[in-house]
Order: sequence, then structure tokens, then C-alpha cells
Amino acid sequence: MSAEQQTMNFYMNVGPQYMEPIARRLYQEIGLIEEEHVTHYESLVDPGETWWEQLVNHEYNECYLYYSFMEQESDPKVKAVWELHLNMELEHLHLACDLMRRHDGRDPASVLAPRLPNVLTFEPNKGYLRELLDTQMDLTTLGAGYVRDAHERFESMQERIHGGEAPPSDQVMAQHGSMFGREYRVQTEGEHPDPAQREK
Repeated sequence: MSAEQQTMNFYMNVGPQYMEPIARRLYQEIGLIEEEHVTHYESLVDPGETWWEQLVNHEYNECYLYYSFMEQESDPKVKAVWELHLNMELEHLHLACDLMRRHDGRDPASVLAPRLPNVLTFEPNKGYLRELLDTQMDLTTLGAGYVRDAHERFESMQERIHGGEAPPSDQVMAQHGSMFGREYRVQTEGEHPDPAQREK
């Protein structure tokens, strides 16, 4: 969730700084999508946790992520960046634990794991993403479920957001095609898994 929040914040805070209107609109579109992701992930938070428990767990998981990045990094200069950020997050965790003790009257050790689990492994995921593109690219939500067809609620929302124009992401791809005579894709793993999406 914290990674999604940081991504959303980047697009929403950096996007308006671009001079080109299409860049601002594209970042706004991406920011709105990231906001949806954050909302979905936030719905997974345990509603029985206090705000202090949530804060402590949030900071603990950020430490875990930066520790995982640091442990797997082979470039010493990049590893030093991960270590710097891990140390910052450790201080955030200490502050969150102090707040929990002071305001929740509980020891953070009662909600935290006694030690970090094995580091996350970061591996290539192109095959997995290609499978998702092949099997789930046209899915959208309807209530608590998923559908393949663009339903009225989805189309109405798209109309309100884009005012009848193509989404900025489609406009950027069209501009790229007209400028360079081809699509933007680098297809290192072969053509797009969905035949309808392949470059013509």
C-alpha cells in the first residue's frame, strides 16, 4: 500500500509541474488510476486495528521493503541509497512505536513480528505480466465483481473524466505513432499476447 501511495503521490504532485498540457493530463490520468489502487489496497487493512497499530505496521513494512532492496542490490552505490532510506525508515518506525506507547498505551512488540521475514525476492516478471495481458486486460470492476464488457457506469465515468475525448494515454500513443511511424513498444518477449493489441 505504501508503494502505491508513493506512486500516486508522485503522479499527482509532479504531473502538474509539466509545461505540456498532454503531459499534465497523462499524469493526472495515471494518478487517478493509482488512487484507485490505493483505495483497493486500503480496503484490505484490518478495520479492528487502531490508527497507532496501522502506523506501526506501515512503518515496519517500509523497513522490510528497504531492507529487501538493500540485501539484494549488487551495485554498491545503489545499495548505499537503499541503506540510507532503510535508516530513515527505522527512525520513522521508532517514532511510530513511541507514539503507540504514548497514545495507545501498548507495547508495539505486541503487534510486530519478532524479526523480519526472509527478504522479498525481486525477479523478472515479464512472463507473468504477459499472461495477465492475455487473460485479464479487458477486465473491469462492477460492484464487488469483475466483468469484461464496458458497462454503463464505467462508460459514464470515462465520459465525465475525458469529456468525449480519447484518454490522454491513447492520445500520447497516437502522437508517438504519427511522429515516429510506429508504436512505442519495445517487444523483447515477442508480439503482444492479445492479437487485437498487436502493432499493425
